[in-house]
Amino acid sequence: MKGILFVDDEPMILQGLQRMLQPQSKLWDMSFAASGADALALLETKSFDAIVTDMRMPAMDGARLLELVRERYPAIIRIVLSGYIETEAAMRAVPVAHQFLAKPCDPGKLRDALERCCGFAGLLPDAALRRVVGAIGKLPALPRTTALLVQTLQQPEAPLDEIGRIVERDVGITAKVLQLVNSAFFCLPNRITSVRMAVSYLGLDTLKHLVLSVEMFRSLQPRQPVPGFSLEQLQKHSHFAAGIAARLPASPPVVSAGVIAAVLHDAGKLVLAASLPREFQLALQASKAQQRPLHVVEEEQMGTSHAEIGAYLLGLWGLPNTIVDAVCHHHHPRYAEGGKGLDVAAITHLSDGLACEVARGEAEDAPAGGVLDLAYLAQLGLDAKLPAWRTMAQQVHEELRGEQSCRS
Repeated sequence: MKGILFVDDEPMILQGLQRMLQPQSKLWDMSFAASGADALALLETKSFDAIVTDMRMPAMDGARLLELVRERYPAIIRIVLSGYIETEAAMRAVPVAHQFLAKPCDPGKLRDALERCCGFAGLLPDAALRRVVGAIGKLPALPRTTALLVQTLQQPEAPLDEIGRIVERDVGITAKVLQLVNSAFFCLPNRITSVRMAVSYLGLDTLKHLVLSVEMFRSLQPRQPVPGFSLEQLQKHSHFAAGIAARLPASPPVVSAGVIAAVLHDAGKLVLAASLPREFQLALQASKAQQRPLHVVEEEQMGTSHAEIGAYLLGLWGLPNTIVDAVCHHHHPRYAEGGKGLDVAAITHLSDGLACEVARGEAEDAPAGGVLDLAYLAQLGLDAKLPAWRTMAQQVHEELRGEQSCRS
């Protein structure tokens, strides 16, 4: 049974939750606390898989409670269930909450959110690794990208299209913006899979609070340098892969989600660089020395790879399932859900593989990266299109290189 802890200072709310969730009592071991202090006392006596807390509570609000939970019990899934939240309080919760749900909450939505989050544990069977990833509140962002975004947001009438283009260049900022816009704060009928649409929904005021007030996207420095890893190179590769994804011939919604998955497909590497630098360094060294794909070495040395690690974090953050699934399986797309033609998983696999092919063609010492699964592509009937797509990938590379020359 999953252990779920609910926290709210209003007794009527707790009683309502108990009645509403009674049908779950055979699946969940539920506990209820009337304050942050009571919740922390319960956490010391038994283990929980998830905590669901209100934000506006006296003495210790939900953001502070979740901050302490992240420090002491990082593997616990942290969810905010609250009514109206002031922007400042909401921004304080962004680094420590995995997901946000709005009151009143339909029991089905609450159940689905908890089941979905708990279900992602299957991606990382190692509990110690789940604790490492669960503690992540933000991903590293390039200082240069952050500075440009701050500068643009400070303009009186900053163009949303330009802000969207800046956000798309950065893996960490993209992930956090999508986490926030897909939260219940915005009550949107459908999940958002386009960065520029997300920026439009968030609006300038929220983005300013997110980036300027909370400084969410300051560069998260690893505990120690990781030889063989470059944040700038990872960002360039992700941006390149997204450029390829944008030109693959699928329907607009599929391409939109594919571009996001291409931007985020290596998010797990950021987690490893920031939180497990020694393990990541050993894997990088072995990959380069043996000229074997990094994910294969990671699986041998750690029992999992950056793909599953990134997918686990993005899943906890509430990103759409199609994107999480594509990130998880971008090296092994045959195991992704769907598998029918040029879907999001296929786009992500192709864009990563084609970008890596171009990199290997440019430099002999390029990292051993994604390798296209030709049998999988043949099974989907896409192999005949590879020559044209390789030409397209080279064109995208030349265009991006020209853009970089103009900016420099």
